[in-house]
Amino acid sequence: MKKTILVTGGNGFIGKKLTDALLQEGYKVRVVSRRLPKNQPVNPDVTIVKADYQDPVSLQKAMQGCHMVYHLAAAIFGFKLQDFEKANTLATQNMVQAANATDGLERFVYVSSLAASGYAKESARPRTEQDEPCPSSDYGITKLGGEKAVKRLKDSIAWTIIRPPIVYGRNDSGVSKIASWVRRGLMVNTSGKGLFSFVYVEDLVKALVSVPKLKGTEHETFFVCEEQTYLWPVFIEKMAFAMGVRKPFMPNAPLWMLKLAAWVYTSVARITGDQPALNYDKVKEAVIPGHWICSSAKWQKLSGQQFTSLDEGLKKSF
Repeated sequence: MKKTILVTGGNGFIGKKLTDALLQEGYKVRVVSRRLPKNQPVNPDVTIVKADYQDPVSLQKAMQGCHMVYHLAAAIFGFKLQDFEKANTLATQNMVQAANATDGLERFVYVSSLAASGYAKESARPRTEQDEPCPSSDYGITKLGGEKAVKRLKDSIAWTIIRPPIVYGRNDSGVSKIASWVRRGLMVNTSGKGLFSFVYVEDLVKALVSVPKLKGTEHETFFVCEEQTYLWPVFIEKMAFAMGVRKPFMPNAPLWMLKLAAWVYTSVARITGDQPALNYDKVKEAVIPGHWICSSAKWQKLSGQQFTSLDEGLKKSF
């Protein structure tokens, strides 16, 4: 009999690919959604269930009969701190409460973020799991709040926290927005000389699927990424090459310009009801005096996983 896995955020960029990978592993997948679709998926091994992340009872009902949970649902953009708290911290607390009340649940995998750990002050010393978390944005603070909640799972549930840096891949909305500006020939450099870590989405999914297969993942936190780090202009140049277009003009943006752009994007988003492409929280992350880099040495030592280079990943993405 096939085991059932619950996936939150299963309709998102990473969640859809994770669902496909779990199906290939022979699992049934139950996807949590805030609203039911008119028609259930054609694949009989996929079920969409309605639940409210602010209602632990509905979450517990969704978990019944599942032996494992992948919690991916989160808010990357928000208008204020409370938006992030509700989606990232409080929702995860409710997921944990529901999991603790569910019989037969064996594992809980939480997809967090490098932002929960914070930035690296030195380019030669990427963030590791041993570093004390020091998030610098509302997003990072509330994702760390989610991590703390996960650590309150009952002893019979083995938890694992995965912290990816920037995730990219085919049909990613974030990369697609950047690509549209690259195609126009203009991309503002918001990061100065800061370095970044990246992970190709297929590599992240491979790591997530590997978690229950590997001993030593229980009650542990892992960074998952390519070890090489890149300047933002280099990332944009490589993206342009993969797209077959010229490298865009990249002026450095002063802080006042970033804040103005964030105000414009946020104002438009309030009117349209869409997520802003840039907000004040992302400006906080952009102007940090350091680098958004991390090391996946701990994960690689345990799993032996090799990661896709940025050149190859962008080639596959475009």
